[in-house]
Amino acid sequence: MAHETPPQWDRDVRQRLLRGEAAALSEVYDRFAALAHGIAQRVLEGWDDEAAPGRVTREVFALLWSAPEDFDPGAGPLRSWIASRAHGLAVAELRRGAEEDPALGPAAQAARIRAASTAARADYILTAMPTPLRAALEHTRYQHLDAARTAARLGITEPETHRRLRLGLQLLSSARGYAAEAEPGPLPGTGPGAGAETGGGPRGGPEARPGAES
Repeated sequence: MAHETPPQWDRDVRQRLLRGEAAALSEVYDRFAALAHGIAQRVLEGWDDEAAPGRVTREVFALLWSAPEDFDPGAGPLRSWIASRAHGLAVAELRRGAEEDPALGPAAQAARIRAASTAARADYILTAMPTPLRAALEHTRYQHLDAARTAARLGITEPETHRRLRLGLQLLSSARGYAAEAEPGPLPGTGPGAGAETGGGPRGGPEARPGAES
């Protein structure tokens, strides 16, 4: 799971990127490279090109470096922006690979892309959903705790635990109706509730893109 970042950190790092601070990109990369790579790997799972997730990861951070103004802290956290770009780029990579595979007909190509996109969309939803909902799901799904133990661990009531689980599962269920061509947008409740300044300084810094090795 990617490290949580408070809204102020997201706003500050955006301003630093707008000023061309390479150190800011390194900090973002350290926090979110595993997230981007994991989503790309999920979309491209089973694909012959093992280097593709790394390419996708590098492109995500290249996009952030070249156009940090595209990230709007008022629309959602940086974690969600990273996940969204990784998903979209990975689907595009998968589509290109499917089109170049003569063994796959159009229907098989579409089915493969949709299955991979749905799985990755579920991962993205889990990553982008509000922290209280995600924490409840992680305790029950991944740590295999029942509702009573999850409530005790989170310091909430058992009815509140059930409520959070129900809302989280409702969000996850939306992945089944997701169209692979669409770019995933922010989930309800993920925005920090405050906009960010849109001004920026000169773009400077190194031209090299960060690498991503799995």
